[in-house]
Amino acid sequence: MSASPAFLTWIDLTASDRDKVRRVLDLFNEQGTVDELGLGPIRDFLSDALFPGTSVLHTRLRYVLFIPWLYGWLEARPRQVQNVAAEARAMELRLVEALKKRGDQEGIIGARAGQSLARLPSNAYWAALVRWGIFVPNQSQSWYFRHFREVATPAVAGHPDDPGVARDRARTWNAHLPEPPEDLLESASFELSREEADFIRGCIGTNVPHSLIAWLAREGSPSLGEVPWPWQIPGRADLPARLEEVVEMARRFSLHLEGAPLVYNLLLAETRLDRYGDPQGQDQEAAEKYRHSLAEWADREVQDPDSFDPQALWSLAARHGVSVRPGLKRFVEQWAEGVSRIGPREVANSRGLKNLIAQRERALKGPRARLVNESRLLDWRGDVGTGRMAFRWPQVRTLLTDLHRGLAR
Repeated sequence: MSASPAFLTWIDLTASDRDKVRRVLDLFNEQGTVDELGLGPIRDFLSDALFPGTSVLHTRLRYVLFIPWLYGWLEARPRQVQNVAAEARAMELRLVEALKKRGDQEGIIGARAGQSLARLPSNAYWAALVRWGIFVPNQSQSWYFRHFREVATPAVAGHPDDPGVARDRARTWNAHLPEPPEDLLESASFELSREEADFIRGCIGTNVPHSLIAWLAREGSPSLGEVPWPWQIPGRADLPARLEEVVEMARRFSLHLEGAPLVYNLLLAETRLDRYGDPQGQDQEAAEKYRHSLAEWADREVQDPDSFDPQALWSLAARHGVSVRPGLKRFVEQWAEGVSRIGPREVANSRGLKNLIAQRERALKGPRARLVNESRLLDWRGDVGTGRMAFRWPQVRTLLTDLHRGLAR
């Protein structure tokens, strides 16, 4: 029996809704973002609080300049632009080739896909352009395409019959956006000039001033690229109290809930052993691996000086205007209560916590849950949804490294 392919359908959504759906679908294409137990809303809330405007799809910082530069060139000749989305795509694909000429292909979006590239850099970075105040109208990319004629065509300022009337158009891009290199589409680089880095740092500091990315843009250095986790940044003791609260909650949530996907994978291995036997020993080996991983996790959890407090998490979310669904709240609270009651070192043997995980998967996936769907259980290859949540830090530290290298020039 083969598993039925998953698909997603929408009917009569607004353009803004479609943009949101595309961003969600993008997440499923990224390694390390598989969310088997539905913890994503909390992960994303903490990620947005720390690093607003960022995405797991981000690679290099200069894309937040490339995109307005390319679109600005289209706006400069609106009468010649027949299909703005198609012409923007063509320019972005030319940029891919221009970047490849410089030899350093690390971070080039579309370096391998070429003309078949499905998700353009502008799709991935548009939220940053809006959130950081680089795209002034504060609207979606699809809105921009629909209103291109309006934003690109000069409008009359005053009565059109007045002599000497000035003609201007509504500003689409930040007034302080640096000028693009003339040869951008011939030979492009990810290296930021000092002026460009100053501009981006100013945009972040002005528009998301209370975030960790703003603090690190101001206080950090190129050495951030060597920092493995956002809670291990140099100078953390100097963080403002409100920001420190978010960083510490992210750290504690990441560690505490790391055990849940490990239990899920252990349960899958044990279920396959019980149902089908294990003639080649693979499932037994997998079960032992997850028990070992849970033992290592338990040691870290036991040694942590601070207990995990779900109520503090809900309070923090509320102060950030985020509402967490009741089902997710119950799961996190029941997991935390169960771990506290039996102790982290007994989690691997807890029938109660394994039942909690099984119930959570069935509530999320219904008949497609691996624990009830034979085909999906047989397709399991291990390590689904495991690993600590990093809250986009691998991408953000690359962006910050680019920034501080530019500031050092």
